[in-house]
Amino acid sequence: MKLWISISLVALLLASCELFTPRESEPPINNSDPYAWRPPTTPEIVLENLANAFPAHKLNYHLDVLASELEPEPSFAFFPDQSVASAQPGVFDAWGYVEEENFITKLFQSLDEDDLQHMEWQIEQISPLEDSYEIIAGYQLTLSYLATRAPLPTELKGQATLTLVRNLDLLYEVSVWQDSKTDSLHCWSDLKALVQ
Repeated sequence: MKLWISISLVALLLASCELFTPRESEPPINNSDPYAWRPPTTPEIVLENLANAFPAHKLNYHLDVLASELEPEPSFAFFPDQSVASAQPGVFDAWGYVEEENFITKLFQSLDEDDLQHMEWQIEQISPLEDSYEIIAGYQLTLSYLATRAPLPTELKGQATLTLVRNLDLLYEVSVWQDSKTDSLHCWSDLKALVQ
């Protein structure tokens, strides 16, 4: 009889503690956000995060893929299109991470969050170097500004030659951005000179 009571109590305890009941599954992280940040484990994801910064309206997506001055490696440097640099003497003399942060902050403050911003990259070449990558890619950028902002170009087009290095977390980031005009439209260099 005592054995029967002991077995009954053990069975009752096991049934009530839900040890063998499966838990509810969790949804995948950021599954519903097509513009979610992704750790830049490949050069292509660096471009994806740069592009997604605009429709997501997250300036950190842009800044977080640039080599910052906090890293032991060389920090970010921007080299403008030569025709823009000649027309804007002194503006790009030492364009680094801090200048880029100031520019992108001002730019995002002037964008209309209710309108869709769009950036698209067309990769032309990816070259592995000794400890980095070089990407040559065309870009097109469509921007919409707040009505209170002085007129800025809404369509930009150009070509970027990017040098990507790995940081301490083994994620890729841009250490050098060389900008070039490809036609009569404004390029990144023009926009930086106007917003700076």
